[in-house]
Amino acid sequence: MGFRFEADLAEPLCAWLRAAGFRVCVEVPIVSRRADLFAWRGENVTAIEMKLHDWAEALHQAVAYQLAADWTWVAMPLAAASRAYRERWRFEAERVGLLAVDDRGKVRTPISAGRSPRLLPFVQDKILATWREPKVGDD
Repeated sequence: MGFRFEADLAEPLCAWLRAAGFRVCVEVPIVSRRADLFAWRGENVTAIEMKLHDWAEALHQAVAYQLAADWTWVAMPLAAASRAYRERWRFEAERVGLLAVDDRGKVRTPISAGRSPRLLPFVQDKILATWREPKVGDD
C-alpha cells in the first residue's frame, strides 16, 4: 500500500478509529479550517490532520482543531512520521499525538495525544450537534 495522496491514509485511519468504537466523519469544518477526520465515541472527540510530508503544517492545523476536539493527531506515512518523531518535543508541548501508517495499513502511535488545553465546549457541542444528526442513507 503506497501513499500518493493524503486521502490514501483515510481508509486505514477510519478502520482504526471504527475498531476503537468511534463514529467517523471526513472533512469536518472547525472554525476556519477543515479537519481531515473527525470522530467521536460517547463524549470523547478526536480530530486528525493527514499529511504526506509537512509535519510542521499538520501540527499547526491540529493545534487549531483543539478548539473542538478533546484529542488531536497528525497522521502520516511511517517514513514521514519517523522524521516528524525527531521533533517529538514540539508535539508533546502542544499535546498533539502522532500516528504512523505503515505500508500494510497498520496504524501505530509513536506519540500519544494529550487532552486539549484549548477546548471550547460550545464549539465542540455545535459541531457534534451537526454531525450526530442522522443523514439520509446513514446506517
